Amino acid sequence: MRKIISFFCLLSVLFSCSTVKQVGQLNMISTRNIEPKLNYEVVSRYSGGSQKELRKARSLTIQDAIDKTVRKIPGGEYLVNVKVYLVNNRYFAVEGDVWGQSTNATYRGFKAGDKVTWKIFENFKTDYKSGTIKSLKDDKTCLIEDENGQVIEKKYDDISKAE
Repeated sequence: MRKIISFFCLLSVLFSCSTVKQVGQLNMISTRNIEPKLNYEVVSRYSGGSQKELRKARSLTIQDAIDKTVRKIPGGEYLVNVKVYLVNNRYFAVEGDVWGQSTNATYRGFKAGDKVTWKIFENFKTDYKSGTIKSLKDDKTCLIEDENGQVIEKKYDDISKAE
């Protein structure tokens, strides 16, 4: 019994080593020039603020943390209602509302409305499916409507543009 209790105590110490401390709040922050003539809109709210994202933060500068948070959202340009965190007294993380242009959003050459194809493997055979991109979800995946009208999530690495 004593070994079990000490094992759980050791596990709790190992998993609670991550400390996240808020070090500041800002109204708006950007590492890029903002064009005042463009009509920007909210593309994503509270981006970068989940506990999982904060614990995984590995940005050594605030500028890198801002860039990672903005680039994660297709069409993102700058952050509003920003909170800056210090993770493990070494790394920075940023949470905020990402503003940009969702109508012109492209990521890795893909945009909403593009026709795409991807491979599927069934019964030791390779087949191809096609569909249309409905929206760019984040920096890793997009939502695609296939030929049957079902909306599925696919990684950008798994799809290619159709002619």
